[in-house]
Amino acid sequence: MKNSFHKTDNLQIENSLQSKGINRNFRTTDINILLNRVKLEKKSQLKKRIIISASIISILSFLSIILLGNQ
Repeated sequence: MKNSFHKTDNLQIENSLQSKGINRNFRTTDINILLNRVKLEKKSQLKKRIIISASIISILSFLSIILLGNQ
């Protein structure tokens, strides 16, 4: 019985040591890179919205000219 408990204690200690070692060697990311990525995504979303709204407005105006022009 004592041996099994001893083995699990050793495994827990090894796991904790490994997790501490991983925390020391983590990668860092520059915050400016992340902020620039967010800005680029916002610009692309704005461009998409402008293109979609302009196309909807042009389609509606074209259809209204065709339908009202026949009367």
